Amino acid sequence: MLTGCASGKSATKQETAAPPKPPQSLEELKLKAGMESLKAGIEARSVGKDEEAKAAFTLARRYLDDIDEPGRDILSEGAEELRRVISIAGFTYAPRESMELMVVYLEMQNAYAIHDFETLKKLKSLFDARSDRAKDAIAMAKQKRLETLGQEVSAKKDEIKRQVEPEPAAPTYPGVYIVKRGDTLPGIAARHDIYNDSFLWPLIYKANRDQIKDPKILYTGQDLKIPRDVSMDDIIQARREAGAPEPDKIPKDALLPRRTK
Repeated sequence: MLTGCASGKSATKQETAAPPKPPQSLEELKLKAGMESLKAGIEARSVGKDEEAKAAFTLARRYLDDIDEPGRDILSEGAEELRRVISIAGFTYAPRESMELMVVYLEMQNAYAIHDFETLKKLKSLFDARSDRAKDAIAMAKQKRLETLGQEVSAKKDEIKRQVEPEPAAPTYPGVYIVKRGDTLPGIAARHDIYNDSFLWPLIYKANRDQIKDPKILYTGQDLKIPRDVSMDDIIQARREAGAPEPDKIPKDALLPRRTK
């Protein structure tokens, strides 16, 4: 009888036992190790073991820094992207999209401050999407502004034509190009209204060294100056640098750089 009661109590305990705790994350383990090292350092310092305390504090800092490092990298990348949007006049040409991007970055800072790294990662994905949208909006707004200016210039020319007899004008081409998503320097140079020759891309690169650090990397929304007043020697040198098979044999349909309007 007693045995039966004991078995019943044992079974009841097994049935009501708390479920096992989920395994700790790597961040939690590092935090625990960092706090234990910090505690050990304080105890060593209290009994005069300065070298042991110094080693323990150094180890604690290493553990705690490891926790923050991924978050710092995310914030650093976000800050660099935000600076890039500002540098291409994002708040002038696409203020709403740029402000939305800024708000997400501030939320990322808050998540980092409270060590909520899961939320920080989710916000980074949202930040990247908002950044792409902002840069696309900036490029579209700049292109529209250029078109408006072109229409105003054309209207002014028509007005002048009505007042004086103009001399035959040479064709003119854009002096500025707004970078679109997926653009490359050779692709821009190959456009029919730029040079119609992809091998002339070094001319654009050299004219925009202040904002192009790597000729293979362009950013949506950048304003690129298109040189229109260069010598034939410069043209041949550009084709040579671009790897043209015969640099001095310029295609007949290429638009040689000339003064723009």
